[in-house]
Amino acid sequence: MIEVKPSKKEVAELNSITKEVISKIKVKDAKAVLGGSGAKNTWLKGKKEIDIYVKFNYKKFKDKSDKLSEILYPKLKKTFKLVKRLHGSRDYFQIQKNSFTIEIIPVLEIKKVEEAKNITDISQLHVDYVNKHSKLANEIRLAKTFAKAQEFYGAESYIRGLSGYVLEVLVIHFGSFKNLAKAVSKWKDKTIVGSKEDAEKLNYSKKVSPLLLIDPVQSTRNVAAALSDE
Repeated sequence: MIEVKPSKKEVAELNSITKEVISKIKVKDAKAVLGGSGAKNTWLKGKKEIDIYVKFNYKKFKDKSDKLSEILYPKLKKTFKLVKRLHGSRDYFQIQKNSFTIEIIPVLEIKKVEEAKNITDISQLHVDYVNKHSKLANEIRLAKTFAKAQEFYGAESYIRGLSGYVLEVLVIHFGSFKNLAKAVSKWKDKTIVGSKEDAEKLNYSKKVSPLLLIDPVQSTRNVAAALSDE
C-alpha cells in the first residue's frame, strides 16, 4: 500500500500549498475549500494536482449561477500572476504553484442535489459521500493506480474510461479493490450497479454505456455514461 499512498512529506506539501492559495482567495459571500481527491484523501502518490472549490452563498447567488465565473475571475487575476480560464458547464480556472497545477472551481454551496444549478455544484456532495467511507481510501487508491496502469483512468472523450469518482463509487459499492476486480470479471453488457429501479428510469442517452452505475448522490445520473465498450 506504500506504493500508492502519498508520503507524509507529500501530504504536508499539498496541505501547505492549499492553505496558502485558499488564504489568498477573497470573494465576498464565498469561501474557498479543498475539493476533489485531496478533500476525499483518495489522491495518488506523486500527483501534483489540487482542486479548490469556491463556494458561493446559496441564498445570495442561486439566481446568479451563470455569473459565478465572471465574479471570481477578476478576483483571481488581481491575486495570482497567471490565471488560465478553462471552459466547461461553468468556466473554471487554473494556476500553477511550485510544481502543482491548481484548479479553482466556482460552485454554489448546496446541501442537497435538488439545489444544484450546475453539474459542478454536486461535486461537493460527492466529497461528503466518499468521506463517509474513509476506511476504503487506500482500496480506492489501488483501483485508481490499476486504472492508470491499464490506461482507462479518465472519462474524457479521448479516453472514455472510468473517472476518479466512478472508481470511488465502485470500490465503496463492492467493499474493496479485490471484490471489484472479481465482480468486473463477471460483468456483461449493460451491467447495472446500484438500484435497478433507478436504472430503468434513466433516459435513453444515459443508458448507451456498457455499465449503468447509479450515482449514490444523484439517482437520476449514470456516472459511467462516458464509458466505451472498449
